[in-house]
Amino acid sequence: MPHLITHRPRVSNLVSQNENSTSHKVWETINAFSYKLGGLGFVGGSLFFFPALSSYLAVGDWLFFVGSLLYLLVTGHDLLEVMKYWRRHDTDTFADHIEFIAAWSYVLGSALFVVGSLCFLPSLDATTLGAWTFIIGSVLFVIGGLVNILQVVEAPSLIYMQLFNMTVAMFLVGSALFAVASIPYLWDLSGSAKTQITTFAAAQFLFASVLFFAGGIVVYYRKLVRDKLESFCHASGLGTMFIRELQSEIDTKGKLGKTYKAG
Repeated sequence: MPHLITHRPRVSNLVSQNENSTSHKVWETINAFSYKLGGLGFVGGSLFFFPALSSYLAVGDWLFFVGSLLYLLVTGHDLLEVMKYWRRHDTDTFADHIEFIAAWSYVLGSALFVVGSLCFLPSLDATTLGAWTFIIGSVLFVIGGLVNILQVVEAPSLIYMQLFNMTVAMFLVGSALFAVASIPYLWDLSGSAKTQITTFAAAQFLFASVLFFAGGIVVYYRKLVRDKLESFCHASGLGTMFIRELQSEIDTKGKLGKTYKAG
């Protein structure tokens, strides 16, 4: 599943009041590995949706459930981080609203996938409900991704923009594939048609899961690039101007917006 991507400095340690603390990068790394672990859960779980492994479908469902929980933890942490950051940098501009909408979309979508994963368990026999939760959750991911991509104009460097575009594209395509792949589970199929359709759906689940996992890798690579750029700028006596300039621009827009409203 997708999760929030932003160009601004992250304050990932929710209890730290120091925005320059190195603990924020530690928490970013924890988030990144948790996300990739969840992605592996979905890749592995997708395999059990193929008809040849249908006898072990429960294993795939539990892998989906664990993966969804990890995604929910990551997206939930992202939402809390967004609340913390914009509470301290309130601009009342489009920038902060974008992140709130995207973060909430990702959290709600992940929560639906947690429920949906359990619904696919053979012992519960609630496949139709599970399919609907996957479809609605995927639509929420698409909405979040489309809102998130509006931040591309704020990218502080070309490589940031390229990695941002690549990641959001992976997330959007993966979300769309999950939505499409879930639709056949609403149908009452039998015989060879069921085998063919479920095989195709499982292949879509698998490809979408690989895209989510790959997107997580790109997000982490983007973090490493940012850290390297920050180190270079600091060594060159530039500090972190390349990323601070974005915050300065947002703050300026916020002040202008408030002045305009007051006038």
